[in-house]
Amino acid sequence: MRILLFIPCLADQFAPRAAEATALLLEHLGCEVIYPEGQTCCGQAHRNSGDEEAARALVLRMAEIFEGDELIVTPSGSCAAMITQHALGLFGAATPVPANVQSLVQRTRELVQFIEQDLGLAPDEIVGGPGTAASVVAWHPSCHLRELNRFQASGRFLESIPGLAVKRLRQEEQCCGFGGTFASKFGAISGALAEDRCAALEESCAPVLLCNDTGCTMNIEGRLSRRGTPIQIQHVAEWFCQALGLQSSDEGSKDERSKDQRSKDQGNS
Repeated sequence: MRILLFIPCLADQFAPRAAEATALLLEHLGCEVIYPEGQTCCGQAHRNSGDEEAARALVLRMAEIFEGDELIVTPSGSCAAMITQHALGLFGAATPVPANVQSLVQRTRELVQFIEQDLGLAPDEIVGGPGTAASVVAWHPSCHLRELNRFQASGRFLESIPGLAVKRLRQEEQCCGFGGTFASKFGAISGALAEDRCAALEESCAPVLLCNDTGCTMNIEGRLSRRGTPIQIQHVAEWFCQALGLQSSDEGSKDERSKDQRSKDQGNS
């Protein structure tokens, strides 16, 4: 199957390993992966901030860049929800929805959703066991999976992986506190929510946390760092690639060292 790969802004800038893992995994599953040049933002942050005009312009631009018949796959649950659930709402009665925007909405998929629903693959058809990946993980489903009707489905998908123990966090329906611009506007609330998710994660005793959204992983990872808690955060695609031998844990360590150095540089500037 030929697919168009949509890598969100946050993944592009802060989680390139997750973006690469998404492409590697899709290719491993037999997909021809096309990365449309010129892609930027889906408009989610602008819509969340109330700037629907800017969000609409970005959706229109995205519809042009991703024009075609192929399915569009993204490793971000929140960006998938933005396109499939909210893009049409940016166009009122006086502004008809262009055909390419309607097509964009119909063709967009979140990664695990695409693997299970469109490729029709069960976990044991992808991987026989954890391999060098973690055999015990915690799972944080992003809030936006509710809008995709995947909040429980993606967790069950992971629980079906042979040899993998998935620990559900207490109150797993609770937000991590990121929420895009919410984290900037309501810092105290965001911090308290992230603190609670980190406490729940520590209680699980899992060495790795899996998630499907870079925004969530950034927020939780930042709070874990401040707590001095050595729990690794991985995108679902990264775990699969490590289990399949497509990415090594050494590459992840290099990414972490680079990330730590960037944090130090920012702190010294």
